[in-house]
Amino acid sequence: MLASIANRWEKIGRNFLWSNDETSSGFHWVNWREVFCSKQGGWQLGMRPLWHVNEALKTKWLWCFIKEGNALWRNVIIAKYGVGILVWWTMKIPFAHRIGCWKSILSGLERFKSWVHLEVKNGSRVRFWHDVWCEDQPLKIQFLDLFRM
Repeated sequence: MLASIANRWEKIGRNFLWSNDETSSGFHWVNWREVFCSKQGGWQLGMRPLWHVNEALKTKWLWCFIKEGNALWRNVIIAKYGVGILVWWTMKIPFAHRIGCWKSILSGLERFKSWVHLEVKNGSRVRFWHDVWCEDQPLKIQFLDLFRM
């Protein structure tokens, strides 16, 4: 979601809660920050900021990219951007002029990778030295001398 769209939606929400239209301002029944508080505190509305929802939806697209192996939309993305060695992710989009939906989704890839753990199974999709096994670095960085041998 574009930031301008999210801002416009939040403005509409504020205007609704505060009985506000384009010509007059209404009474502020609740502080805008409290609208996003948890409902556990009592009377708060417990709404989520739109950028949180947007980040969650982008993360879901990354998950679907992994799980929906032969889906048409995935094949279109792969045809446009290419894939890495193990076909888990598309290649990074290096060009500034390619600002689009998939580039926005890929912006959360590193955070997403930190939440996902892969199961080895038969090992055909595992890169022993290049994948992160422990801590936050691949083995080729942690054991450089051994990797060189």
